[in-house]
Amino acid sequence: MRPILKTLGMALMTAGAMNLQPLSAQNIPVTDSEAEKLSINLEESIDHKDPEMLNHLIYFPEFIKRTGSRSNLRDNVDTLTKIANRFGLFKIGNGILETAKNGSFSLVHRFVQDEEIHLLFRAFGDGGLNYEEITLIKVKDSVKAADIFSYELGESYARLFSYLMNDIKSPDAHESMTSREKYGSIFENALNNKNYSVARSAFEKFDEQTQNDKHLSLQYMLACKHLGEKLFRKSVDRFTALFPEEPTPYLLMMVAYVDTKDYSEYGGAIDKLDTLLHIDPFLNYFRGNLIMKMGDLEGALHFYELVFEYDPGIWQNTEKLVACKVRNNELVEANDAIKLYSRTPGYKKDLVESLYANFPALK
Repeated sequence: MRPILKTLGMALMTAGAMNLQPLSAQNIPVTDSEAEKLSINLEESIDHKDPEMLNHLIYFPEFIKRTGSRSNLRDNVDTLTKIANRFGLFKIGNGILETAKNGSFSLVHRFVQDEEIHLLFRAFGDGGLNYEEITLIKVKDSVKAADIFSYELGESYARLFSYLMNDIKSPDAHESMTSREKYGSIFENALNNKNYSVARSAFEKFDEQTQNDKHLSLQYMLACKHLGEKLFRKSVDRFTALFPEEPTPYLLMMVAYVDTKDYSEYGGAIDKLDTLLHIDPFLNYFRGNLIMKMGDLEGALHFYELVFEYDPGIWQNTEKLVACKVRNNELVEANDAIKLYSRTPGYKKDLVESLYANFPALK
């Protein structure tokens, strides 16, 4: 099985424990007010540490249609249900909770594409940073998801599920094996067992057309993350040359380069991701961190202020903002920032107390 699907406990989901009543997605469009209500409810559910709304969001019959798979399994609901359960495909909310632990899950954009409303959410916390783009559809009186694109995984969950369906096809003994068929299982098994050197070797035996496959190229890049910075950067350059408008490598680069002194690469990754997201003001937090590493207090403060104006409830940014203002002897402004943060829903009382404890001049 494809290695990325081993971790789909953090990924796919369907309509609960398979909500497979004979309903169908309707051509009635989702309204802006319905989309807004859903986005608020999703944010609140994660804020209350309840993953079930997201776990139950995808409407499975429409989801299967969007896999585009021609597998004989397409109409075998029982088998598809077993596959989905076996690979933990109903736990997207649990994965987002893990990413957003001690952080937030927030709507970044609502937009229309191909006459369907999409919701782009940001998950940020102890588990890192990720974006999930949800495609909405109307099913009877409910708003459901037809599919979700994960920026971290680099593909939509319907596409990932289609790989599962296609992998179960029986091989034709009379067909000659392609390089993908010959080395594909070696590549996937090596990734499943975290044997990244073997995975690299298998990938390099693919023919050029197979190596240029988006999914395999993505998997190769993820493997190279574990084989040293030089090889990872080379794999990123290769992937971005093939797929320059895909966000995943820039998200990975932000993580990989954060502890390096290659400020140009790190800043470039932030800027490119921001462009592909059509601007997320929150990314100024990472720009502030970068500028601070370069020793520019005023520059860092500028970016932290932009984030605070966008959302004063992001505690990680507030902490950095107050520290910068104190160092800059802006004590009144630092106090004002703490007071405003204290009025945001779900603010951390212990953070406020620690700020006053760490900076006695604010009292």
